[in-house]
Amino acid sequence: MNYYIGIDLGGTNVRVAKVDEEGKIVKDIIAPSHGKEGPQKIEANILDLVDDFDLHDVRSIGLAIPGPVDGEKNVITMATNIPGCEGYPFADNIQKVTGIPVFLDNDANAAGLAEAVLGSGKGYNVVYFLTHSTGIGGALVIDGHVVSGHKGYAGEVANVIVDPEAKLYPIYSHLNKGGVETVASGTAIGLIGGDTIGPEANSSRKIFALAAEGDERAIAILDRMSLNLARCLAAISAICAPDCFVIGGGCSHSSHMYFDKVREYFKTMAHEGMRDVPILKALLDEPGVLGAAMIGKSRLG
Repeated sequence: MNYYIGIDLGGTNVRVAKVDEEGKIVKDIIAPSHGKEGPQKIEANILDLVDDFDLHDVRSIGLAIPGPVDGEKNVITMATNIPGCEGYPFADNIQKVTGIPVFLDNDANAAGLAEAVLGSGKGYNVVYFLTHSTGIGGALVIDGHVVSGHKGYAGEVANVIVDPEAKLYPIYSHLNKGGVETVASGTAIGLIGGDTIGPEANSSRKIFALAAEGDERAIAILDRMSLNLARCLAAISAICAPDCFVIGGGCSHSSHMYFDKVREYFKTMAHEGMRDVPILKALLDEPGVLGAAMIGKSRLG
């Protein structure tokens, strides 16, 4: 059997796993990533961790990065959480040391790929994955391959304008006013709650808890969030007509409180032929590292 190494690199921690063709993790390690200490330190740390694995039957190494990746050049184009890593040749350097092909991709793309081939999207040809968490990201997966697009920005929907009259908070000055991340992410609904309700509602966790208790103000915030998410999905459906949507990320742990609303709104906005597209909750517990492993598998065929 062939195996694949997946590396899920974050600003704080890195997880490395050896994964078989069916997506089963046979060994994994979690360690500090040294994400603020520069690319050489990050790379040396990764190589130390990879050295702990038997690589004789490994076909590829996939590295999931917290930021956009240029798939053609196999380099990071923006690295807010791991500063100084833009353009750094992680793939080339790790490949030279290990002798194994190395591929990079964005962490949302990796999670989307995992959900498409191993999780809720398995069996669908065209899967759009939305990560609904602190921020909002996305990935378009067609026949088991991530569509990267120009400089790796395909599927990145944070800037899609869904609510142009909404307030733009200072932390979102780099995004469009009314962009879906600025009005529907976990961070955004916490900012909205803090403004309109008070400190007791200044995080997504608090908003969901208040809504569960029947607080009408929190329920209204979640309703608006659901409407804006549906607007985003409707726009996506008009462009790439996925066979299903899969939503993951921290906010999706409270899916029972808003997925039905998203589905209802989506049906009022999507093209008639797209209204039956399922909106599914992500299934996998570890989509990041599994998706990282699947990057190489999908590229090599």
